[in-house]
Amino acid sequence: MNKSKSIHSPAYSNLIETLTRERKRLALSQAEVGQLIGMSQSDISKIENQERRLDVLEFKCLLLVYRVSENQKLRRYVQDFFEVGNES
Repeated sequence: MNKSKSIHSPAYSNLIETLTRERKRLALSQAEVGQLIGMSQSDISKIENQERRLDVLEFKCLLLVYRVSENQKLRRYVQDFFEVGNES
């Protein structure tokens, strides 16, 4: 893995853009998402603007709020991102 900051990697940027699009698709505000996962609107904004790194536990909470279990497209994206669940 490259030693540069992962927050600036194309893969991380794509992940955050995907999560941001999903929030908007669900018509949730940053404040609503923050409230649901115990964060401030400002924290959600900083994550979406890539000014703050998304913690793995926060990521898990976001996936629950974004209903990853019901959203096949998002679930497939996450599996591809982590390269898991694609055994054939």
